[in-house]
Amino acid sequence: MKNKYYTLTCLVLLTAVININAAELHVTIDHINNDNGTILAQIFEGPENFKNGIPKDSAMLTAKTGQATLSFNNLDPGEYVVRMFHDDNNNQKMDSNAFGMPTEGYAFSNEAIGNMGPPKYKDMVVVITKNDSKVKTKAKMIYL
Repeated sequence: MKNKYYTLTCLVLLTAVININAAELHVTIDHINNDNGTILAQIFEGPENFKNGIPKDSAMLTAKTGQATLSFNNLDPGEYVVRMFHDDNNNQKMDSNAFGMPTEGYAFSNEAIGNMGPPKYKDMVVVITKNDSKVKTKAKMIYL
């Protein structure tokens, strides 16, 4: 019976130690042009996960004209990229025209802007270190 309590205590302490290094990333989104729909966001850990479209987490908030903030919690030290779009019609996908150009607003961490495609990873990356508890970045919603 003592072994069970010892093991349980060790697991609880290990979980507490792991969460000590967990950080929050707060993303301030500017230039939301209307109150329609939602803002859908994904966070990616590292360049390979971003390249392969494998998000670590996602977030959603009701669109409000102007500025909004969303947060991602329990992030380990590392490199992160956030991408999002304004799902104006709430169909859960980013709409585009016949030429493949987005017809809904979109944004990336660090207010990164691409040229004929998404921005470069290095322009979007937010680094979280083991000493960080709260990190902030900005995203500027772009409407074409």
